[in-house]
Amino acid sequence: MNIETETPNTTAVVTSAEAQQDRGRDRAPGDDGRPELAIGQWFWVTVESDHSSRPETWFGCVMEIGSNYIKLSSPQSRELSHWEHRVHFDDFWTALRYEPDPQGVIRDRVAKHTARANALLGKVKAITARLGLPVSVALPGAASPASTGNGTAMVALASKPDMNAYKTELMLAKDKELPDLFKEIKSQYAHVAMWMGAESLVLQASVDAMTGTVDAIEDRIFSVGLYAGLTESATLCSDGAAAGPEEKLHVMQRRLYMDEECLLNYNAGGMEFSKISEFDAWIAKPENRDRILPFPRTLVAMRVRRIVKERESNGTMLSAFINMMIEGSDKFTFLYVRNGERVWRITSEMDYGEMIFPDETMFRPDEPKMAKIRWGDKVDKLISVDDYQDRVAQSAANEAKREAWMKANPNQDDWWRCPHSSSSYFDGDHFNASEWQPFNRSSVYYDDCVAMLEAKIKEYNRIAVIIQGLYDRSEILHPHPPVKTWTAEGFEAAVKLVFDGTNTLYAGEKPDFISYREQCNKQITGESVLVGQYDFWLRREAIKENKRRDADWRQQTDHRPTRYKPHGDKGPGPVAVPAIWRPKAREAVFTWTRERRVFDPYNREPVKCSVTVPEEELFNVSAYRQGDYKQFFRDPRTRAEYLKWAPVLLAAEDYHAGRARDDNDDDATASPCP
Repeated sequence: MNIETETPNTTAVVTSAEAQQDRGRDRAPGDDGRPELAIGQWFWVTVESDHSSRPETWFGCVMEIGSNYIKLSSPQSRELSHWEHRVHFDDFWTALRYEPDPQGVIRDRVAKHTARANALLGKVKAITARLGLPVSVALPGAASPASTGNGTAMVALASKPDMNAYKTELMLAKDKELPDLFKEIKSQYAHVAMWMGAESLVLQASVDAMTGTVDAIEDRIFSVGLYAGLTESATLCSDGAAAGPEEKLHVMQRRLYMDEECLLNYNAGGMEFSKISEFDAWIAKPENRDRILPFPRTLVAMRVRRIVKERESNGTMLSAFINMMIEGSDKFTFLYVRNGERVWRITSEMDYGEMIFPDETMFRPDEPKMAKIRWGDKVDKLISVDDYQDRVAQSAANEAKREAWMKANPNQDDWWRCPHSSSSYFDGDHFNASEWQPFNRSSVYYDDCVAMLEAKIKEYNRIAVIIQGLYDRSEILHPHPPVKTWTAEGFEAAVKLVFDGTNTLYAGEKPDFISYREQCNKQITGESVLVGQYDFWLRREAIKENKRRDADWRQQTDHRPTRYKPHGDKGPGPVAVPAIWRPKAREAVFTWTRERRVFDPYNREPVKCSVTVPEEELFNVSAYRQGDYKQFFRDPRTRAEYLKWAPVLLAAEDYHAGRARDDNDDDATASPCP
């Protein structure tokens, strides 16, 4: 690291409270009438080193004082790395040594590095003088730099009888001596700048301590705007008779997603925001309304899609801007409210999270919890100890399955194809037990965990603000008696929380799509109807097209498609029977014809094409049974992954329902396969 540290002085680091009483300047603030611990004070901090067996000691300013820790930071510079460290109160006497004269330390460091820089400059001047090189630009009225340099060079040449040795000296100075000296001079100046700006840390710490007031004001403004703006953002999806005034408002815990619920336009990846009116009409149908909004008065939060849709672009700024705006609209949250036969939609830019109110055990003080600390000194999430232990066990079981798979596939270079590792590593849900620590006062992140809980409470309380606003400021829930959700009795009388996200019981293991596909694909024959080859071909054609664009100097854009369909080429067809099935190689060959791309008056016959597709890219439609997709869609544990499989499963569903045909077979009918 480029951090300036000191060799630990074991006699200067206090090891106990009793020893602290016998030391002079090393005593901590607050003892025997000395200043109380405060933001902006300076300490010598001793920490264990990652690259040395001996601890390192550095100079740090108190940036934050928590309920059980002190956060310190060393002087900072953009060119140099620096320390940031939290010290638990239990480690105060062994890790910290109070510095009563920080200004003196800072002045000493500035002087030390300035002296080192000047000494290095002296070495540069000595080398340049020895070699007869110019050392600076001439002052006005003096000889020009060019003439001075040439004259010095001539004197140097005249004094060097061995020209080869002199040339070697010049090369050594150019390649080694001077670059090393200039690098060290730059480092010393960076240290000078770092120490000269050290006192600004005190001001930064003071400003950081006052940001809580601004945050409180912003929270209040947000809540007022949320309460007052409900009427303007409400849209009536369907009209009818309202529920009785005695009916409670049932608030569903789990956030839903439109493309998962309605399965419209699944081959294109889900609904677009521009079709929200179509979803309004869809959810107003009694069969859909009663499933998603099951109570006479129900509120549910929804988004367009869970995962950002991959959208093609032509590479222009306009196309990129349009995609950015559409993706932004995907992040809107829509609150659908049912009141009898009436259904309302409220548009909101607020992010309610996956759960719009928490598990009942989340805020219980007696419920042990674990905190995940992510890189950057931040608390990422909180879970119960039981949940943590379940994840540890699941991670161990998954690792055992991964090792078994690797042993069963010793020649498999594509390790990421392992079904027991790819999802965890590439979907960002890899569990690492070392990232977690208990949420209690033994952790220096205790205050951060408490702050996260308080933030969650505020976040969840916003739904109460919305509910009160619905009762007070809109006609959405009329008729109803007076409602006071800010009291426990009033909330209980008007609102019922439905824990459909955390209190759901699951029977057995969650559905495994990979195993399901493997079982279906084991039954592939030369007569099987398959799906997956079309997407494989589109991706292959995109690779060829991108290579062509890379080699074309006339290309005006850096856009490279992930899927590409050449003009006049229909491809192997989304659902098709292979021309050849190779059971040993476990691959299928599909054939078709395309138009000729160059006009030939003597040969107008179409061009024969083929593509070979490995089994892992295919799905056996013939082995599929109608309704199989529902096992993955209905289980909330696989709902998040469902859309990855939906194009395959629903293509198979359509084929068996007679809504699809084999595009490579001109004689194929629309009837289901036997």
